[in-house]
Amino acid sequence: MLAVIAIPDFDDAAAGWIAALRAAHDPLQDRVAAHVTLAFPQDVADRGGFLARAADVAAATAPFDVAFDRLGRMEDPHTPKYRFLNVLWADGPAAAKLTVLHAALNDAPAADYAAHLTVARFGVVYSAKALERQIGPLTQPATGRIAALQVLQLENGRITPEALFPFGGA
Repeated sequence: MLAVIAIPDFDDAAAGWIAALRAAHDPLQDRVAAHVTLAFPQDVADRGGFLARAADVAAATAPFDVAFDRLGRMEDPHTPKYRFLNVLWADGPAAAKLTVLHAALNDAPAADYAAHLTVARFGVVYSAKALERQIGPLTQPATGRIAALQVLQLENGRITPEALFPFGGA
């Protein structure tokens, strides 16, 4: 299975608290950096075509700033063990740019795609709700910059970087 992500380069303040939160509550934190998923894991018949598409999208995209301005919660039905997620939602301008990338990378873009950065994963909803209450509203957005797409291979519980495509647009 292959997936495409974007890894924000966060400012120092945001990077610190996001890393601490993920270290405490995200079982994947040691396998993949804090990221926005743009093409969810999928079986790919044409691996070369998938990689070429990601490369083309990256080449046509200019690096851009992102901001994640609120903490929320969502369910991930694809990962039953850690089904309940705490996420940072992208603000309007960042969400719009990430949604364009999502559409460009997927033959059938999800109509309900919502740009987010997962910071915690739980097996039960009350734990996700408790963390949301504990953190409360963000006092300032987590800001960073996205300048590349990364393709990941997911196989037998392993996550392996497959390719990195820096943005090239002006």
